[in-house]
Amino acid sequence: MDSGQTDQGAGEALRAEALRQLRSTYGPAVLEGGSGGAGLYALLGHVGLLERRCRNPVLVAASGSVGAKLRLAEALGRRETVGLDLVAACVNELLVQGALPLFFLAHLAGGGADAAGSLQIVKGIAKGCRQADCALLGSGVEARGDLGAPGERHLAGFAVGMVERARLLDGPGNARPGDAVLGIASSGLHLGGFERAQRVLLGAGGLRPEEQPPELGCPLGEELLRPTRIYVRAVRALLERYRVKGVVHGLAHVGDGGLAGSVAGVLGRRCVARIERAAVPRPPVFDLVQRVGGLSDGEMLGTFNLGVGMVAVVAPFYAEAAIRRIRRAGDRAAVIGEVAEGSGPAVEVA
Repeated sequence: MDSGQTDQGAGEALRAEALRQLRSTYGPAVLEGGSGGAGLYALLGHVGLLERRCRNPVLVAASGSVGAKLRLAEALGRRETVGLDLVAACVNELLVQGALPLFFLAHLAGGGADAAGSLQIVKGIAKGCRQADCALLGSGVEARGDLGAPGERHLAGFAVGMVERARLLDGPGNARPGDAVLGIASSGLHLGGFERAQRVLLGAGGLRPEEQPPELGCPLGEELLRPTRIYVRAVRALLERYRVKGVVHGLAHVGDGGLAGSVAGVLGRRCVARIERAAVPRPPVFDLVQRVGGLSDGEMLGTFNLGVGMVAVVAPFYAEAAIRRIRRAGDRAAVIGEVAEGSGPAVEVA
C-alpha cells in the first residue's frame, strides 16, 4: 500500500471517529442530513434556554483560537486539552452578554498523516461542548498533509448562543455602588495571559517543560497545558434563578487586560471596584511567573487572571445565595470585593 492510500485511510478513520464525537453532543435541536460542511440547528420553542420560551431572542456569536497553547501542545505531544480550551475561549465570551451557548463550530486542518493527534483535539472539542451543554456541528476536519508544515495544525472555533432580549447584559451601566463583586475560580492561567507567561518561563526564564519548580506540584508543561474552565453551568445557575439586571448587574470573562481590565469593563463611569487581595484565590503558577519575570503587582493585575475565571457583579443582598448556587453547579466562588462610588471605571486592590 502506498503512502497516499495510507493517508486516505487514516483520514477516513479520523472523519468517522470525529462524527461519533460530534453525535455525542447532539440534542433534539440538531438536524442531521445537511450537505457540505454546514450544520443544521432548529430553534425549537424553548431551545432549553433557562426552561422558558424566548419571545424576543437575540443570537450572540464569538470566535476564538488557542495560538501559542496549541504550539506548545504540539511540541510536547500533549494535544488532549487544547480542544477543550478552544471551546472555553468562545463560549465563555457568550456568557458575558447573558447568553447561553446553542452550538459550536470548529475548523481543524493540517497535521499530515498524524490522524491520532488530530483525533485527540477533536475529542477535546467534543468534551468541551458536552461541558458547555452545546452541540458540536460539522466535522470541520481536514487530514491533508499539504496544509502547513509536517505536524503543524490550524485550529479555530466559533460559538453561537441565545438570550432573551430583556435579559441581555448589554453594557457596563448596570453596576452600581454597593454591589458585590464575586469571583469564580479558574483552573489556572487563562489564554489572555498565556503567551506572556510562556515567554517569561520558557523564554527569558530558561525553564524546561519537564522541570518541576518548587511552587508547582507538577511539571511546568503540565501546568501550562491545564485546560481553561468552562463556566456555562455556573452562570446558568445564576441566570436561571435570578431576574437578570435586577440581581446580576454584570458578568466578565477574565481575559485580555487581566483581572483589573476585565473587571473595569463591567463598571460605569462613576464606579470603582475595590478588590481584596486576600480574597482572590491565587494558584502557585502566578507566583512562579511573578518571581521568574520580576513583574510588579500592577503588571500581574493588568495581564493575568490571577486565579479568577469569571466575575459576577450582583446586588449585595443576593451575594451569598449566588455563591451557593455557583458551588452547587460545581465551581468555587467567593466575594472578592465591592463596587464603590468614585472616578471610574477603575479597579483598586487593597
